Formats: sequence, C-alpha cells, structure tokens
Amino acid sequence: MKRKPVCQTVRPWLKANLGNHCLAPLTGTDAAALDAAVHLVELFSLNPNRATAIAFGATVLQMQEATRELAYHAIAHVMDWRDRSRLWELAGMEPIEFLRRCSGEMLFAAAANRN
Repeated sequence: MKRKPVCQTVRPWLKANLGNHCLAPLTGTDAAALDAAVHLVELFSLNPNRATAIAFGATVLQMQEATRELAYHAIAHVMDWRDRSRLWELAGMEPIEFLRRCSGEMLFAAAANRN
C-alpha cells in the first residue's frame, strides 16, 4: 500500500487533534501554504538544515497570522511533539501568543509524566 503524501493526511490529523472546525479560517492561500509547509517539515525530518527551516518559515509567513498555529501543530504530524518549538525557532518564527493544546499532545505529556 502506497503512503499518502503528508499534505493529504495533515487536515484529518489536525481535525482529530484540534477539533472539527479548526480548519474553518483557512483561505486558499493558507491551505496552499499549509500543504507546502508540511512537505518542508518532511524534508527537514530527513535532512535537518537551516535552509529548509528558513524555507518553512517563509512559507508559513504566507498564512494569515491566525492560521499559523495550524502549521506549528502540523510539525508534530510529520515529526514529534518535541520538534515543534525547535523547528519553529530555527525557522525564525515569532512565538504564537494564543496556542491551543492538541489532544494528542496532552496524551504525549501524560505518558511522559508517567515515565
């Protein structure tokens, strides 16, 4: 079975983690930038380097400020929960003022606290 591209799997993943209406604010430009951003996260996961991180940041900046949180959370779809802040910072992105917690992130944190 062939693996689906991350741009096809990220939206269901975001809905599962942030709620069914989390994608409502996306415009056409936001959606295209989110697709490109998750592919850049995938590239970064295979070959972590500053140039790819900068490209990720430049792509996310094409999104409305209110929708950039989706790109931040999407990092965990491709990599891991811990990688979100590392890649976000390396990309030169400003911290997100009001950041929702994903349901999967809460499960990850609970499991980490048990160990």
